[in-house]
Amino acid sequence: MLKLHIKGLIAIMFIIAIVTFSGCTDTTDADTEEQEEVKIGTLLSITGDLSPYGGPMENAAKLAIEEVNANGGLLGTQVTMINEDSQTSEIAAVDAANKLVKINKVPAIIGAAGSSISLSFIEISTGNNVVQISPSNTAPDFTTYEDNDFYFRTCPSDALQGKAMALLAMEENYTTASTLILNNAYGVGFKTVFVEEFEKMGGQILDQVKYDPQASTFNSEIEKAAQGNPDVIILISYPETGSLILKAAYEKGIMDKTDWLLSEGLKDETFAEMVGKDVDGNYIIKGFKGTAPFPEGPAYEDFKEAYVNKYNKEPTTFTPQTYDAAAVIALAIEKAGSADGTAIRDNLRIVANPPGEDVTDIGTGLKLIREGKDINYQGASGDITFDENGDISEDTANYAQWYVGTDGNVEWGESIDLE
Repeated sequence: MLKLHIKGLIAIMFIIAIVTFSGCTDTTDADTEEQEEVKIGTLLSITGDLSPYGGPMENAAKLAIEEVNANGGLLGTQVTMINEDSQTSEIAAVDAANKLVKINKVPAIIGAAGSSISLSFIEISTGNNVVQISPSNTAPDFTTYEDNDFYFRTCPSDALQGKAMALLAMEENYTTASTLILNNAYGVGFKTVFVEEFEKMGGQILDQVKYDPQASTFNSEIEKAAQGNPDVIILISYPETGSLILKAAYEKGIMDKTDWLLSEGLKDETFAEMVGKDVDGNYIIKGFKGTAPFPEGPAYEDFKEAYVNKYNKEPTTFTPQTYDAAAVIALAIEKAGSADGTAIRDNLRIVANPPGEDVTDIGTGLKLIREGKDINYQGASGDITFDENGDISEDTANYAQWYVGTDGNVEWGESIDLE
């Protein structure tokens, strides 16, 4: 009996040891795996119609992650960035998103640069519980998109920019307008709001023309938009196709009869050169105006200094928004104590929205989080506050005029009061 009892105790102890050892092994592996590597993906337009923006935007994200790593990384390890090129193509973007989500298994993607590009893969990211945060998607479609709260953006919606453009048109004393737009989510969304607001303010729309972003000539669309000699043509476009349109309009003499206002998609330092010069050697679009989100965040000057020191270039359109996108993802990971997509989603508003101690740099934010304190990140592009839709709050959105200078450079003009 005693022998049987001892054998029974030994057997029980053996089983307990196996279970305990197994449990410890699983937990240790899980903890190690979680902290072995933290990955963040980018999916931006390094080539294609939006390429003037994609490279600088990716550089801004890299700058933010370098600051994270210089301040201890995340979860005790250095952050790895995995960068993909959308090629400004929906097909290429889908392939790249599948790679990032299913092969690289990133918990968050910064991108895309264009609204239609983001819409092409949003089901891949959000459907796999991966946070997608865009620095430059402005289409109103995202506000009501069923994304289970996995989609955010650090730029304001064109529901606001369409109004800003209408206000600018009125300020310039234009009473009639036609629109010439990219036939995609960005162009259609922007145009719809502009038309509604312009007509509400007493303006008249003569025509609304769409063009195929895959086309290479746009003569018929230009001529249609110019019919009736509107006071202004609103061009909502990207640099490659937009430059071809404006060059053709100049050659047809249309610029002698009507003015043009440009969307922020054309606010690039190389754009005037792309359009070209007139017979007198002046830039064709010298003096042309447009609207764009204005970066006046409390961290902008520090960001600008760091960007110039790193890349020897001035920040361009949507670079501060990209920096902020990378910053809030990193801060959310540290706050959550996990690089899991759902955990990031659930902590983005905690680190970006009030209450919490205001912080304007990543290092201070990480330090306070590690001390168990709440933070309210104040970004380079503005006061980053996400509403219930993942949009930037209307109260923190800022717009301004921009114009093309004599030497082809892009300059900021006056701010636009949306009230």
